[in-house]
Amino acid sequence: MTAPHAIAAVIARLARDLGPGGVLTGDDVTARSCDPFTHVPPASPALLRPQSTEDVARIMRLCHDARQPVVVHGGRTGVCGGAVAQENELVVSLERMRRIIDIDPVSATMTVEAGAAIEAVQDAAAAHGLFYPIDLGSKGTATIGGTIAANAGGNRVIRWGMTRQNVLGLEVVLADGTVLDLLNRFLKNNTGYDLKQLFIGSEGTLGVVCKAVLRLVPLPTTQQVALVSLNRYGDVLELLGRARTLQQLSAFEVMWQDYYATVATDPARRIVDPGAEFFVLIECMGHSKAADEEAFSALLEHALEDGLLVDAVVASSARQVDDIWRVREGSEILMREMGPFVSFDISVDIRRADEFVAAVNAGLATSLGGYRAVAFGHLGDGNIHIGVHTGPATLAHKHAIERCVYDVVRDFGGALTAEHGIGTAKREFLPDHITPAALATMRTVRHALDPGRLINRNVLFEG
Repeated sequence: MTAPHAIAAVIARLARDLGPGGVLTGDDVTARSCDPFTHVPPASPALLRPQSTEDVARIMRLCHDARQPVVVHGGRTGVCGGAVAQENELVVSLERMRRIIDIDPVSATMTVEAGAAIEAVQDAAAAHGLFYPIDLGSKGTATIGGTIAANAGGNRVIRWGMTRQNVLGLEVVLADGTVLDLLNRFLKNNTGYDLKQLFIGSEGTLGVVCKAVLRLVPLPTTQQVALVSLNRYGDVLELLGRARTLQQLSAFEVMWQDYYATVATDPARRIVDPGAEFFVLIECMGHSKAADEEAFSALLEHALEDGLLVDAVVASSARQVDDIWRVREGSEILMREMGPFVSFDISVDIRRADEFVAAVNAGLATSLGGYRAVAFGHLGDGNIHIGVHTGPATLAHKHAIERCVYDVVRDFGGALTAEHGIGTAKREFLPDHITPAALATMRTVRHALDPGRLINRNVLFEG
């Protein structure tokens, strides 16, 4: 641990090097939160605000020499504690590094700084008839660097993949201040190891992402959205199989009855009757209005004729599109109706997702007795979200709830986290969900790039 006088010396030096506004202290630090839902102020004595890759390299060289640990902040929208800073750590915020450096409409690429918000990137791409397809509810705040560190997914992974599939190159500053130029612009480049992949999904533990080259796609000009209800999980799978034959399919979101019934307490979100067992939001985005509408309508008509669907509502305006998506994105209603809840972000075999949800409910009933759970998620890519509430003392039971759910995840061969990451919140469960050899290899990679564990030292691993 760096001594207080040594930390003070590092802060003083960086205040000179970074210039006006480059270092914040006191209330300017504690007014911020490391968590998007509750106020968790950094315990850090200072927050550093570099304006360039060179500034980040300067920070890391000085911190490396002083053995001073840092925590990197992007938009602070992560929900697994990865941005939490302790009193002996300095925060490095990339909020002043948000330039759109270059857009190449011919190659369909964009070079940006890591502090740029997803929404700003999408707006810049749209001006050139292009689209960056990583789409999150927090896109106005979530940054390119943070989503790269998390390998963020979102609602449209079934069509365009995770962040990993949409990044061509990176510029990264290592723990010792070395600048690693991996700013590849090519779709095909097999020149040695694809080192950028190490940093995507590393949760900031291997280096500080400063710039990225993003892969863009043509901006969709049509959008069809429907909310349908079904009574059998087998019918949900059949509908998914049929929907996948549409090249325009961009989202297939499933809500179990417990989730939809809760969200439908808001009359504006009671789009279809809540009496069915499953509710599916289907979205297609394309470029030919007549052909896209015909294909979408045929999918739903045949599903109705074949008895797969109980009911279906198709959006006929942009407002209705938003209304249907608000059903799926009803987290504020869950918080209002359920109070505090423990949330989960897992991946499971799509064929067994309903069996998995039933097993979670059975485990919770056995372990906790009284509880309430809701299930929903991006079923098209196997990602299920679950929220569990046990009453006013829910958070006091958090560990028991987590142990119960994660045991079921392990038994089903699922993934501990699908898109949110490990952070600090899930560290203790990681060894149960990957092999000892894989865990040892991860530690080896981290030690090779950051032997002093200076960057995000409390993330991913315990001890």
